Amino acid sequence: MTTNKRLPTQYQGPSSAIPYTLQCGAWATAITGTPTVTAYKGTTDVSSTVLSGSNTISGNALTLKTLGSLTGGEEYVISVVMIVDGVTDTWWLPVTALKASSGLRT
Repeated sequence: MTTNKRLPTQYQGPSSAIPYTLQCGAWATAITGTPTVTAYKGTTDVSSTVLSGSNTISGNALTLKTLGSLTGGEEYVISVVMIVDGVTDTWWLPVTALKASSGLRT
């Protein structure tokens, strides 16, 4: 974790959009099927408002839909369900949106 450094411009402000790529280790040969990606704010599914675009698979890497339009100070969980080498994997990615008053620092 870095401190006292500004976030890159594309990740600042209310119109920021964050791309995520999940890379399975060398042990994985391929991601198969259609991954399911869902965004939650608390227990509410907010995928339709904070996720855009589509998931992309390349070998053992999954690039998720773009995450954006988050509310500053709120916590989200991105749930990813995918099949890797015939085994269903579930990943949860916690995300905290920064408020403008936080100085946009990580």
